Amino acid sequence: MLTEGEFRALIVLRGEMTVSELATNLDRSLSYTSELVTRLGTAGLVKIRRQGKTKQIRLSDTKALELLGNLTQQYSHIDWPELLSGSALRVCYYLDTPRTATDLARRADVHRSTVHRALSPLQHRGIVYQTDDNTYALNEGFEQLSVFAQELAHQTHRQTVKAQIDTYTILWESLDEFLVQTDTEIVDENFTPTGPDQFQRYDLPLLARDRRYYLYSETTEDLSPETLCCHMLVIDSGARTRSYCLLLLSHIDIDRDKLRAQALKYDVDDVVDELCTYLNTSGDQRTSRLPEWEDFQELAEEYGVTA
Repeated sequence: MLTEGEFRALIVLRGEMTVSELATNLDRSLSYTSELVTRLGTAGLVKIRRQGKTKQIRLSDTKALELLGNLTQQYSHIDWPELLSGSALRVCYYLDTPRTATDLARRADVHRSTVHRALSPLQHRGIVYQTDDNTYALNEGFEQLSVFAQELAHQTHRQTVKAQIDTYTILWESLDEFLVQTDTEIVDENFTPTGPDQFQRYDLPLLARDRRYYLYSETTEDLSPETLCCHMLVIDSGARTRSYCLLLLSHIDIDRDKLRAQALKYDVDDVVDELCTYLNTSGDQRTSRLPEWEDFQELAEEYGVTA
């Protein structure tokens, strides 16, 4: 997320400095520091102002930097750049609740040994501890470390989408991915269209909307029906959307294990469980936001789906 050098630059930078002054404070070369500043500027973490031939730089007004400032002031004796470089901050992103090394490795997309290696220095400094059931957790007073990692990722996501469009809403995000709503088309290959209009891919033409939805991911090449169902529930979990998801689950041969995994990822597992139970019991077990079975059968018939 940040290199050790980028961390040190953010901590050293106070007020407004020239690149030369920052290089002196970091005890690094001018060319190295200039590259750091360029990367931090692209990330939206520093503001760059030209004054003649000189670049004046200062920290941007982001929540992530406010949290970093709090950490470095409150725990000035800790070498945060050394502790948080590499995979440590990626892992800390998911320490908003106690988690096992296996869970952290899966979520942060690293090896279990990497989790242990990244958290060992933090555990040695009393920042992280292991519970009796072998889960990792942040000690009291250091909970803001996870919030900082999340805010830093959020800032990165904002810069990524702002490079494409001006007006947007991020509906869901993880460390490396996010779901965004906009009124403008995005053509970048890392933004995969999702939402209601993608039901046409499965011969389920839903009412067109002005809003567009995209999943940003550098690894997702195609949108599976399981993922589309979860995206719909993130976008809107109302009764109509649930009925549309029921249509999709009835119409397509869904991998239930994959659906469950995606539901956990997008934090819609409770709703997905309700949908699956509803279909498995032909509507005998339903919640108030799900239709009567006869009503769903009528809707399914309209779309040529066998309920």
